[in-house]
Amino acid sequence: MLGGVTDLACHPIRDLFDNGVSVTINTDDLMIFGQSVSEEYRNLYRAGVFRAQELEDIRCASLAP
Repeated sequence: MLGGVTDLACHPIRDLFDNGVSVTINTDDLMIFGQSVSEEYRNLYRAGVFRAQELEDIRCASLAP
């Protein structure tokens, strides 16, 4: 919605992840953007940016102390 990238496939999160940068998947204001964190994960999966196991790895890493 903000126009930072044309679509999720162009988002730099994949390059960051591939180069060992710890990433998290979050949502902005639910009332404005209408997307939950779960939907953001699903969007990245459906766009082919991440495989299911990679998303699980990101999720688990985000919960680690």
